[in-house]
Amino acid sequence: MRKYLLTIVLSCFSLLGAQADVDPNFYVYLCFGQSNMEGNATPEAIDYQNVDARFKMLACVDFTDPQRTMGNWYTATPPLVRQGTGLGVADYFGRTMVKNLPENVSVGVIDVALGGTKIEGFMQEKVADYIASMTSNENWLKNYFAAYNNDPYKRMVDMAKIAQQTGVIKGILLHQGESNNCQEDWPQKVKTIYNRLITDLGLNAADVPLFVGETVRSEEGGYCGGHNSVIANIPSVIPNSYVISSANLAQKGDGLHFTAASYRIMGQRYAKQALSLMNIEAEIDEPQEEPVLSGDLEIDQRFTSLEEIGTKHFAIVNEEEHKAVYCKSLTENPQFIYYDTYDKALTANNAAVYFALEAGPYDNTYFLKAYKMDHQPLSFWQNSSVYLNTGNFSCFVLGLEGTQYGQDIQDGAVWYVEYDNKGFSLKSKATGKYFKDTGKAENANPTYFTFCTLKAATNGIEDVRSKKEDVRNGIFDLQGRRVAQPTKGVYIVNGRKVLVR
Repeated sequence: MRKYLLTIVLSCFSLLGAQADVDPNFYVYLCFGQSNMEGNATPEAIDYQNVDARFKMLACVDFTDPQRTMGNWYTATPPLVRQGTGLGVADYFGRTMVKNLPENVSVGVIDVALGGTKIEGFMQEKVADYIASMTSNENWLKNYFAAYNNDPYKRMVDMAKIAQQTGVIKGILLHQGESNNCQEDWPQKVKTIYNRLITDLGLNAADVPLFVGETVRSEEGGYCGGHNSVIANIPSVIPNSYVISSANLAQKGDGLHFTAASYRIMGQRYAKQALSLMNIEAEIDEPQEEPVLSGDLEIDQRFTSLEEIGTKHFAIVNEEEHKAVYCKSLTENPQFIYYDTYDKALTANNAAVYFALEAGPYDNTYFLKAYKMDHQPLSFWQNSSVYLNTGNFSCFVLGLEGTQYGQDIQDGAVWYVEYDNKGFSLKSKATGKYFKDTGKAENANPTYFTFCTLKAATNGIEDVRSKKEDVRNGIFDLQGRRVAQPTKGVYIVNGRKVLVR
């Protein structure tokens, strides 16, 4: 009897000790979904820098590079999901959370995601049949499931229970739907998974919000943009759930996956919503509205780093030659690259003069996606995105890897974009040589370009619209003589040329 009593007492102490180890200031978030949650963009140098040790990831599988053991916590440098995965929405969710929370608060993510999976992959009553239905062409997907012992939901719950030993589950992030595109019953399936997590982990749904991200929008070339109308129904099906907008976030050109820059912003949007529920208003890096210009254009802001560019649209200008790269017309040789003087290139009459950076398929490489004057993606065939390419000559090409134009993209439209104090240079991965003009990128020495935004051109003469304009320094004619009562003509006012009508 005494022995049993001692066992019971020790068990109670053990339970009390485990409970005492739980840190109420360690906020844990469960993350699940398919490829955009898994992370499809190649991380860039900035994504490995300055990751706060207060942002942690729980390894849900074993890693060899970097070395991580399933069930242990690590500082959350990418990849967060599995070895070989990329940058996803969870990365900058966590970074934004710790940036805005008190210094005594840490954030951990448990990220179980499988690129290409349907929502059924997380439904225990359906997952076995789902895996059995996969064809030999889906062996890659079977391998993803095998990494979670063919039960991703169980793996997520097992890892969450480990996390509950030291922290408190504060919310759930979901990004999935492309493989269930426009299926009206999708919200009900998500509800089944959400309710099961609440029950299996002993949570209170009122304390654990669900955040669901939109797919790439149709106006950004998203193939599954229509599914966002289904996602919009989530809050009416699941109380305490919130939709995270993907508005104005660029995709990498395949119609499904965000760029690295877009993942960063999408993750920040998840965090902004989560923080708002704590009455914390976070400032995040929303994409800037690009002005729509008309008439002739000229250089406005000059960029001096890739980080400064981010998601902004820019023109490619050779200031030494006073020339720029552009697309002349959607009807007149739309695939041709034009490279001409400012008066011909920098005009809103052309089809496109803007570009944006998208992460390429290799480290430190980029695609250069072309944009029209209204900042919509340039397209001259079936809404396919258009990219700067070099083959036998330089041109714009359609599509991405996996399409009939995949070889063009892989071998001709992958660029190393480098900056030094002379400007930006573009080196083709295919040729190892530099882009210069409409010819093939085969120049041994770099040509230096200015990447810049544009503004409406001025002729240096401003219109005087009111007699009340500040003229504290006087009015002078072009010969430098002070004029008391100017008549019609051009004068110097406060160091500027003005036109008096």
